[in-house]
Amino acid sequence: MTMFEAPAFAFLGALICNLVGTPVVIHLLKKYSVLDIPNERSSHETPIPRGGGIVIVATWCFGMVMTWAIRFPLPELGILGPNGFVVSMTIGMVALACLGFIDDRRDLKPLLKLVVQIAVAAQALWLSGLELTDFCLPYLPDFHLGPWSHLVGMIWLVGLTNIFNFMDGINGLAFTQLIFGGTTFCLIGILNGDYELAISGALVAGSAVGILKYNFPKALVFMGDVGSLPLGFLLAFMGLRVAFGPSSENMTFLQPVLVLWPFLYDGGFTLLNRLYHGRNPFRSHRSHLYQRLVISGESHMTITLRYGTAMFGCAVAGLFLPWLGEGARGAIMVVVLVASVVFTVIIVRRVDAGMTLGDGAEE
Repeated sequence: MTMFEAPAFAFLGALICNLVGTPVVIHLLKKYSVLDIPNERSSHETPIPRGGGIVIVATWCFGMVMTWAIRFPLPELGILGPNGFVVSMTIGMVALACLGFIDDRRDLKPLLKLVVQIAVAAQALWLSGLELTDFCLPYLPDFHLGPWSHLVGMIWLVGLTNIFNFMDGINGLAFTQLIFGGTTFCLIGILNGDYELAISGALVAGSAVGILKYNFPKALVFMGDVGSLPLGFLLAFMGLRVAFGPSSENMTFLQPVLVLWPFLYDGGFTLLNRLYHGRNPFRSHRSHLYQRLVISGESHMTITLRYGTAMFGCAVAGLFLPWLGEGARGAIMVVVLVASVVFTVIIVRRVDAGMTLGDGAEE
């Protein structure tokens, strides 16, 4: 078995498991009335089962634990050494899946969810042994984190967990980010000899491909918080693994940021915009850029394909970033930032905050 075969088998196995297992989960969600009931902020009109993301979480946890247990057995690959990645991520994903399942059934207080997320992030950084060292950006001196490393790590993990959750709002969007993000992290792991990262990315990407047909273009099931919280956390931690893991000598933190940029930018812009205008960031709203496109009349398919194109471009740029010169890296940053700003200006001019449901005068 070569370096490519193990992740390939993981991808195909996850795809088949989700393709076959999702209809069973949909049936169970309907049977126990775990449904997303439309309201004034919803993008759908009829009740849809909510919680399909649990199939991806279960597939990833089972695949990684079994891989760690049997180790293929391939000592020449140096695969899945005992560095805590599998244990810490499994604990974190199960905890967040339980939190999301409860939140899908009854709305939990934001503070409670935040406390649990912080605890999960702290244990992941501790058990995995991952150490954040410094940030390296083009044309800027290296910034050494020092004693702030764990705080920065927890902000990244908790922040991206919630951004992914907020961005799971229209058909196919979150699953597309899982596909491109997981595939890119898988390829980075293969190129750098980090097979835990490679198999982790392959499992989540294959799972997302397998369930995509049940969510896009027509939604038969939603991911739900039971899926979006642990999967956002997984993408965030794989990003840290790329930049600061055991095979990160030529990597920079800019690489995972670029791979996940479409979600990071939309979520980050919306959060800062709401804080700037004095709006409660924890209150339900429809002021994300993708939500404004929905309000403007664009279909879920068009929006998801538009974001998917951006995800693909950012994923390719992030994949090859370490092998580019400093000038090329700077040029990519400029192009991505300018394109993001132009896109934002166009969307905000088309649909301002006053047109988004949930941003009424009471805020």
